[in-house]
Amino acid sequence: MLRMTHTLFLSPWHRALLLWILLAALMGKGLAQSDYPNRPIKLICVHAAGGSADALSRVLADRLSKQLSQSVIVENKPGAGTMLGATQVANSPADGYTLLMASVTTLSINPSLYAQMSYQPLKDFAPVALVAQTPSVLAVSPSVNAKNLKELLDLLKANPGKFNYSSPGQGTSAHLAGALFTSMAKVDVVHIPYKASASAVLSLMSGEVQMTFENSLVPFSKSGKLRPIGIASLKRSISWPELPTLAEQGLSGYESTVWYGVVAPSATPVEIVKKLNENINVVLTQKEMLDKIKSLSGDPVGGTPEAFTERIKSDTHKWAQVIKTAGVTSE
Repeated sequence: MLRMTHTLFLSPWHRALLLWILLAALMGKGLAQSDYPNRPIKLICVHAAGGSADALSRVLADRLSKQLSQSVIVENKPGAGTMLGATQVANSPADGYTLLMASVTTLSINPSLYAQMSYQPLKDFAPVALVAQTPSVLAVSPSVNAKNLKELLDLLKANPGKFNYSSPGQGTSAHLAGALFTSMAKVDVVHIPYKASASAVLSLMSGEVQMTFENSLVPFSKSGKLRPIGIASLKRSISWPELPTLAEQGLSGYESTVWYGVVAPSATPVEIVKKLNENINVVLTQKEMLDKIKSLSGDPVGGTPEAFTERIKSDTHKWAQVIKTAGVTSE
């Protein structure tokens, strides 16, 4: 005779109790999401304190704290090419209380630079919202006899391999901006890696190198210590509207921007992701937030989680091609 499981012999009372327990668990989960956030939120910044990413994270945390009526605390976790902090968040509970201020490096560049990573961007994270982007600026030493892109390209093509450009290091966004530029413009310019952005810029001002691709050059340009040629966004930046894009000067389609966006662990409930997205988009319309982004030579972005996902995908494909073509490796 077939043996039947004990669950078939539950009394009506026990079945009702079991159903009540299941419903209560589901209702409790729903209530926990509906009153989110009911305790402080941690925002992990994958860059060191004092830099642009840190400043952006802190102003976002401040404005978001007021918007959500709950503390948002920034914790800096630099290291391993931004992967240290990213790994921490990927392994955190998916409850909306640990978030990551990720960069293009974290989500779209690293997968092509490192053979082994402790996280997979679109598998381990739920994109919440793009916050801001800071386009690279192509600048030259005042000693370089070029005031626009055409003059510079004429000079580079007439002197292959005799000019060089600085970056904060091998595989950095500035390095890749230069690799993309040389590929699209079909010029031979030598890459000189330094250890930090400040060193890369100082090397240009001192004449050690002739070019650089950076995103914090406004004060140096206005003081005449270097000459901006163009900005690497597809349209002019609100933080530097008088500077023409490289695309409008003839390098059609050239774009190299460092973007920052908030992501959560992948299993974070959709309702929490939606609430965070809506509130971040509100914050991005506030004067204090816009002023800070502009002071960092950036532009606000915002948008939906789906749009952010597509940006991660498209930039992953784009930089993978550049890295492969140029033979770029991590340090």
